[in-house]
Amino acid sequence: MRETLKHRDVPDDLPLPPSTVHRLLARHGLMSGSDSQDTDTDRRRFAFQSPGQLWMSDVMHGPTVRIKDRSKRKTYLIAFIDDATRVIPYAAFSLAENTRAFLPVFKQAIVRRGLPERLYVDNGSSYRSNHLSLVCAKLGVALIHARPYRPQGKGKIERWFKT
Repeated sequence: MRETLKHRDVPDDLPLPPSTVHRLLARHGLMSGSDSQDTDTDRRRFAFQSPGQLWMSDVMHGPTVRIKDRSKRKTYLIAFIDDATRVIPYAAFSLAENTRAFLPVFKQAIVRRGLPERLYVDNGSSYRSNHLSLVCAKLGVALIHARPYRPQGKGKIERWFKT
């Protein structure tokens, strides 16, 4: 790589950021492992046309609050976003990040905006429970889990969270 840069009058002491080196090596198929395959994946944006076709849900860490017994507790913001309209069907803070905290928020979202056709969630423990799978199946909602370590798939709700 340095030889190629020499021919283009680039000084030898110019630092090359690791990200640049990685990108160039991957572009020419010289990287091994799963990272080199990332350049070949389809990264087109998707958007559903009608409200209720797809809701995304995620949990964001909220502030620490004092509760009745004066102890400090961490809070979690559980939120839903409609993919087509970017409307937030419902969002609420909870003192836990689990299925038991998630389901009442999901119920309120349904009460306010109706049943979604699909629910797109990550792989957190609150979303991977058998109980949530059963609830979605009984309601006729397709439960879709995002690929692990791919937050890009939930970009709309991540943007709403400003993360």
